[in-house]
Amino acid sequence: MKIENLLAGVQSQARAVLLRDWDRSLRAGNHPETTRYNYVLAASQLAAYLGERMPVVGGACDPSLVDSRQVTAFQAAVIEECSAGTGLNKYKALQQFSAGLSARAKLAVADGWRAAADSGAEAC
Repeated sequence: MKIENLLAGVQSQARAVLLRDWDRSLRAGNHPETTRYNYVLAASQLAAYLGERMPVVGGACDPSLVDSRQVTAFQAAVIEECSAGTGLNKYKALQQFSAGLSARAKLAVADGWRAAADSGAEAC
């Protein structure tokens, strides 16, 4: 799978790096190539959608700022342009992306706590 082809419509370099990292973690989790492709495709299509149709909202640049209204608008567009089945597949893939973001955030917090403990500083 050429991930660069999937990331062609992603305008934010930070989001592209995040999607590459996510693909790498999916690969490390032994997910099949077709699953990884569909997951990364959905997340990159959401990024492209937000960049084209909602460029002034935070979610267009930062995946952690995407809200349910934006995801719903993306799903509606997918259902209108493709099919309900495709919309459902994108929704499921974006659920996995969201879970991956949550896990990544938890790791970052844990690393912060570890670094604070190692330095003898308080974490709060």
